[in-house]
Amino acid sequence: MLALQQTRALIDRARTDTVSAADAEVRRFFETAPGVTDELVAQASRGALPLDDFDRLAALFAERLRHVPGLAWIGYADAASGRYVGATRYDDDEIVEYIANPNVDGGMPRQTAVTADGQRLTPSHVENNPYLVVTKPWYQLGIKTPGPTWTNFYQFTSGGPGITCMTRFTAPGAGAPTGLFHADLRVERIATFFTTMRIGDGGGVFLTDKNGRRLVSPATGAAPSAGTAVDLVAARGVATPDTPFTASSGGNNYEIVFKPIAVKGDLRLDLAVDIDLADVTAGIYRQALIASVIAAVATLLAAYLGVLLSSRIARPITVIASDMTAIGNFALSPQPAPRSFVREIAELGEAVDRMKANLRSFSHYVPTDLVRRLLAAGKEAELGGEVRQLTIFFSDVRNFTTMSEGMPPGELVAAMGRYFELMTTAITRHHGTVDKFMGDGIMAFYNAPGDLSDHARQACLGALEAQAALAAFARDSAPGQPDFATRIGLGLGEVLVGNIGTPTRFQYTLLGDQVNLASRLESLNKLYGTLIMGNEALFAEVGTGFEWRRLDRVAVKGRYQGTLVYELLGERGATAENVLTARDVYERALDAYFAGDFLQAEAGFKAAAACRSNDLASRMMAERSHELAAAPPSEWNGIHVMHEK
Repeated sequence: MLALQQTRALIDRARTDTVSAADAEVRRFFETAPGVTDELVAQASRGALPLDDFDRLAALFAERLRHVPGLAWIGYADAASGRYVGATRYDDDEIVEYIANPNVDGGMPRQTAVTADGQRLTPSHVENNPYLVVTKPWYQLGIKTPGPTWTNFYQFTSGGPGITCMTRFTAPGAGAPTGLFHADLRVERIATFFTTMRIGDGGGVFLTDKNGRRLVSPATGAAPSAGTAVDLVAARGVATPDTPFTASSGGNNYEIVFKPIAVKGDLRLDLAVDIDLADVTAGIYRQALIASVIAAVATLLAAYLGVLLSSRIARPITVIASDMTAIGNFALSPQPAPRSFVREIAELGEAVDRMKANLRSFSHYVPTDLVRRLLAAGKEAELGGEVRQLTIFFSDVRNFTTMSEGMPPGELVAAMGRYFELMTTAITRHHGTVDKFMGDGIMAFYNAPGDLSDHARQACLGALEAQAALAAFARDSAPGQPDFATRIGLGLGEVLVGNIGTPTRFQYTLLGDQVNLASRLESLNKLYGTLIMGNEALFAEVGTGFEWRRLDRVAVKGRYQGTLVYELLGERGATAENVLTARDVYERALDAYFAGDFLQAEAGFKAAAACRSNDLASRMMAERSHELAAAPPSEWNGIHVMHEK
């Protein structure tokens, strides 16, 4: 039973991979034709094609045909004169230029074979019938239909199915279509590809039209029976990959799924993947081997076809288009655009390189990660914001002024660069957004612009990683180098986040009381000798996953209401035992302090200080308790009011 289940899983995986690979290959194949006709229309619209010189135009078509596998014809029909120019590729790869004028020789085409090295010869294949393009059904369909549009599938005279894609062209200022470009495809290439994509011994991959009629079948012994099963299912309705149909044919039972394929224009195709259910029980080892062979063949063939489809013209355009898409996402590749012998493409590549160089310079002045996220949202930047819950991060270097006064400017800039790199790496690794640098300080936030469900936890992890990285940096630095001891404040709460400023210049940033509180918490570290301090809301959200010390109840400058503040000690299970012991003693003393028992609080804080000799908070709270015991306040709420930032 286990082997049967494993084989079933392998077959299903093979089917999924086959659908994906076949879908990509079929779309790539059929999109070649509208890609060619649309490009020709665009070139004609800007006057880049010699529409009045049919000899030159035929040569251009022949060159394009030579470098685009799968195309059988490329041509242009002039609506006013009925003249036609094109180039065709025969089965033996002979390429023939084809020009027909209804007013010359009764429309008898002038045909010239063109070799790869430019020789012009009498063709081996000659058509001896007049060619009046305006009488052709494909022309009559294409000239009246906004393109790209497709004919029905037909049989080439040399055999095999084919199809024509047309895009009409209207010259600038013209009131009616000027002409019609077309590109024809030979579908045998898809049949060859399908033959390599067998699923088991009895399955296969097929292509059907919008009416369910089979167009392409693999050349395998199992294809006739499997194809009949596809026809039976197509007659009943269309199945999806999630709801396969079953059918019987030739004594075999089949499971069939259909995958619609989206192709530019009005062409509708379906990919049918057919599995012989007998293969499911044929043995896990044989099926695993077949799946591996299918994957390898598909990969090699995809790579081979990718090389064939590259050409002296198509490859630079493809690379530049990809580069422009990346630029739209603010992803600036350092690679220069490929050079091309076509002047327009070469100039376009140089312009793209200049654009990337300018944007790279600009990116040093803006938070590029934030820009990419805003671009990914697909919205134009405009003034406005929203109230949402964020975790806010503030950091500042201890004694930075004293440290910087003793360093030459060049060394200071280099040292700060290393510091900011360590800090921002820790923040962004945990999906934080760096908002700004404020001298030696950093402001960042989590859960904007993109949603981050565990933003409070990620902010704590980022703060701990930053402190660990700075500690490692200090250990590895040469004597005399700054150690960048850093204080971090973390706050959780609702703030206004968005584009703040004027209509002509604004910044994506935060406003609100919780922002000010997080900034005050960063400063408050100095009083208590701590490295990372968080507010009560942050502790309530993620306290169970980390080790914390409840420090005090404080009313920071600018606020009248007291709030509990907590020191983040580390992740649960990764904090030293003596630190936790000192924490527990400290918090018992703090309970006595809040209850107004200052003598017991003083003794408890001194005991906590004995557990950790370098703990400034314990010593400071012991001194405060001593002073309060000597002169008890008339009213006591446990709030320590800060008069400084």
